[in-house]
Amino acid sequence: MSIEQGFFIESLTLKGPAKADAQLTFADGLNVVSGASDTGKSYALSCIDFAFGASSPPSPIPEAAGYDAVVLAVISRKMRERFVFERGLAGGDVKFSKFDPDGASLGETLISARHSPTDPNTLSGVLLGLSGLYGKQVRTNKQGKRRTLSFRDVAFLALVDEERIIAKRPPQISGSPIEKTVESEVFRLLVTGNESGVVHSIIPSRQTVGVEAKLELLGNMMTDAEARFFALGVNRDTVEAELATLDSAKTAAIAEYERSRLEIVSLEANLAEHAQAMRQARSRQLVVSGLTKRFTLLDEHYQADTARLHAIEESGKLLEALPTKDCPVCGAAPDQHSPTEQFRPDEVEVSARAEAVKIGELRRDLAKVLEELESENTELENRAELAKAELERIQLKVENELMPRVKESAAVLQAQDARRDMLKQAKGVLEQLEHLQAHASELEEVTAQPAPAPTAVATRPSTGEMEVFAASVQELLEAWKYPGVGRVVFSEDDQDLVISGQPRISHGKGVRALTCSAFVVGLLRHCRAKQLPHPSVVLLDSPLVAYREPDSATEGAQDQQLRMAGVKEAFYRSLADGDAKGQVIVFENEDPPENMPTTFTRTHFSKSTSGRYGLFAK
Repeated sequence: MSIEQGFFIESLTLKGPAKADAQLTFADGLNVVSGASDTGKSYALSCIDFAFGASSPPSPIPEAAGYDAVVLAVISRKMRERFVFERGLAGGDVKFSKFDPDGASLGETLISARHSPTDPNTLSGVLLGLSGLYGKQVRTNKQGKRRTLSFRDVAFLALVDEERIIAKRPPQISGSPIEKTVESEVFRLLVTGNESGVVHSIIPSRQTVGVEAKLELLGNMMTDAEARFFALGVNRDTVEAELATLDSAKTAAIAEYERSRLEIVSLEANLAEHAQAMRQARSRQLVVSGLTKRFTLLDEHYQADTARLHAIEESGKLLEALPTKDCPVCGAAPDQHSPTEQFRPDEVEVSARAEAVKIGELRRDLAKVLEELESENTELENRAELAKAELERIQLKVENELMPRVKESAAVLQAQDARRDMLKQAKGVLEQLEHLQAHASELEEVTAQPAPAPTAVATRPSTGEMEVFAASVQELLEAWKYPGVGRVVFSEDDQDLVISGQPRISHGKGVRALTCSAFVVGLLRHCRAKQLPHPSVVLLDSPLVAYREPDSATEGAQDQQLRMAGVKEAFYRSLADGDAKGQVIVFENEDPPENMPTTFTRTHFSKSTSGRYGLFAK
């Protein structure tokens, strides 16, 4: 068996009409996509999972509005051929294209997104074929019923999201009791390269009655489930497609709602600016009006003073015109009075005229000030009226245009949520029916068995095989500078690793994330070293979760120990040096160390105008 089985991801692209492609490119070996939250890292991981055959598309986000297809390009390790899978977010078949190592097209066709046990030309069949796993059989229950392997079974051990990576359960187990047998068998298949063996079991005759009672109970439960599904009034064949369509429509409605909301926020800011401008203009007008009144009153005083001075001047002229007489007091003639004591009307006239000239100059200055105040008042009035008109225009736009759009988007979302809830309820009933039917089929096979046959046990990996896998994990943990790492073994009872005598899940979430990563990468490393089938690619979301809380007061003692041991630097250095023996794609909030001795593919989402904003350009 050749070590060149498997593939590595070359690129992930999201496409949409009238939208620029949103693309991430990768290389073989270590790839790190880092950056702030809400930049599209987890969405990108979900898109890859969807391209790997996940039944549900990624949960919609506003930034993805307008994109309707996921395109994944992979390179086969054996022939270096390029395989491109394009899958619509609304569901349907997959457009599959194949190219030779020189880039020449080898054909394009449509393949089913659903796995088929008899058709290798499906999405699952092609990926399984690349991984060297097509046609492999795994047990589904303890009685030995088997089915063919699906790539979804394998993807579960190659792609780990941020919730699973810290979960308190074995990395190969989802937590579903129905799937536990299959999940354990898939893990064993990868560790050993051997399919599940055939199991013959003897069912004592005394259990037949119990089996028939169970079948009757299952029949009643299926009838009840069918009735509940019929009451929902949903088409059984279009549930998945309608859910995908609703998710796409919800994304568009959320985007429209967000655009309208942001426009309202922007207009409200303009509204506040114009209101402030109008208040300032009106406030200044009050000041100008007060000054105008005071200066007008002062001008009136100047006018009165000027009139009095003119009267004094005229009085002097009249006095000079009157005939001279002897003084009525002393009887002396006018020419005999002392000059210093004599009243001289001509001097009073000159003084009055000079004072009137001064007041005239003051009145001219005052007239200029009043003219400037009048001009300023006119300008302020125009400014206030313009601000008022703009306020009214913005208010009308918000009330007549934007608010109806927001209400309409909210109403659409509400209606879609109601429909989506009903469809999800219908999907849940269908899944329950499927499980009930599968269980009923198993029981029917038991009752239909002929005479008892000798009992055989399923193929299980030897202790030595599991020790080799555990040793591979141990070597990784040592390379990652895991503090105090001792012997690593695989517990058959717990179906999980025991590290230095302690169960893996007994540690805090930071340690669980790191050891889950070591489990998944160690499996890849083990398969590549032993030339066993494996996709040869691993994707991890937030494996260094212990480093997301820099406040030492909020982290546990184990997480502090990891930080102080330099695990982060050793983790990246080991994977960059090729310790995984395949492709590893890490999605993490914090950036890897700057001064890495080995090169690797690095993509940073800045969430700012500097550099790449995120998965989707801004």
